[in-house]
Amino acid sequence: MVRRRIEILDTTLRDGGKLPFAVLTLKDRVALARRLARLGVDVIEAGYPVSSPEEAECVAAVAGDVEGPCIAALARCAARDVEPTLRALEGTDRPYLHLFMPVSAHALAGVVKRSASEALEDIQACIGIGREAGARVAFSPSEAPQADRKFLGEALAACREAGADVFDIADTNGTLSPAQAAEIAAWACGLAGADGPAIGIHCHNDLGLAAANTLAGLQAGAAHAEVTLGGVGERAGNASLEQLAAQLEVFGPELGLEHGIQLEELWGAARLLEALTGVRAHPNAPLIGEAALAPTPGSHARRALEPRLRALLEPRTVGRPPRGGGEVPPELVEEPVVFRLESFSVQTGSGAPPAGVVAIRRGDARLVQSSHGAGPVDALFRAVDRAIGFNPRLALFSLYALSTGPDAPAEVTVTIEHRGRRFH
Repeated sequence: MVRRRIEILDTTLRDGGKLPFAVLTLKDRVALARRLARLGVDVIEAGYPVSSPEEAECVAAVAGDVEGPCIAALARCAARDVEPTLRALEGTDRPYLHLFMPVSAHALAGVVKRSASEALEDIQACIGIGREAGARVAFSPSEAPQADRKFLGEALAACREAGADVFDIADTNGTLSPAQAAEIAAWACGLAGADGPAIGIHCHNDLGLAAANTLAGLQAGAAHAEVTLGGVGERAGNASLEQLAAQLEVFGPELGLEHGIQLEELWGAARLLEALTGVRAHPNAPLIGEAALAPTPGSHARRALEPRLRALLEPRTVGRPPRGGGEVPPELVEEPVVFRLESFSVQTGSGAPPAGVVAIRRGDARLVQSSHGAGPVDALFRAVDRAIGFNPRLALFSLYALSTGPDAPAEVTVTIEHRGRRFH
């Protein structure tokens, strides 16, 4: 059987960046993009340049640094957005313009504020700009399952006529079933034909079906999949890169599908993502969780598997070192802890600014300092700065109430930066 090669676009740097509490710096993005290139993804979506100058700078840095995969950037279907997006990609010799437009009737009328015919003209015009610039071009109709099927077909026909490379079905709300994902992918493949754009699939995980829906779409004829490392993303996240790669490895021979992911790089890539975001994978997360692929004491169930599958379910398949040993990737090496918080207190009241007091240990020395601030947290942070003798930058402060009521406990997440490094 001739096996179809599936193109894998990783959007950890863009869609995965919507993960709550996670903030990736320019250096973080470049480091992670290099890892993704080692992993063997075909396309790295670096960001959404027109959303902010900082985002444009990050996309340009990845485009100028990472070799091998196509480097993609997201843009709305508007010429004023496409041109600066292409400028951000000038550093790569493999630019990939990823256009999108919400296509449900509600979104066209209330968000895009374009008629159906105007929307189709915008799609074709922006594809033309991208192709003229020498970029590969993909179009994603957001909210595709909720769109009028007739208009969705017209959008696909417009992409085909304009020369788009990929027409990417986006299950933006994460509500498809595998059967529905297969149906819409097969329908799109039938319309695209052999000389039309490749059909892609982009699934969110709101019902826990993102990876299954993606595989179902590929089985039905789609040739392009969009994923994130660890399935990170907004809400319940996206289809997981490592899960899809493993599924293609296991079921590929039967389905006639193949991929280019280097499975042995998955563990190191996942650990790097954890180090950069401060968010650990769930212990039971398939393939990359601490408990994943571990043998069950006293169980002989794995012996019933055929040898190839049994070998694929070994920790070494994903590059996981033996428990208790193994080489630590250089990106994950942490310096010894120098400062340790011993105690803190804060006083607030009417008529006086909040005052914080901290006691910090540095080796045998005990450092005690106090400070006023604009609020209780500010006062404590200022006191810490005085005690340690330098001023790290607060990158993220998030407070999450664990229950309700006036005495509700809370969980606080803090991320600080100093000399280009990030600490959580």
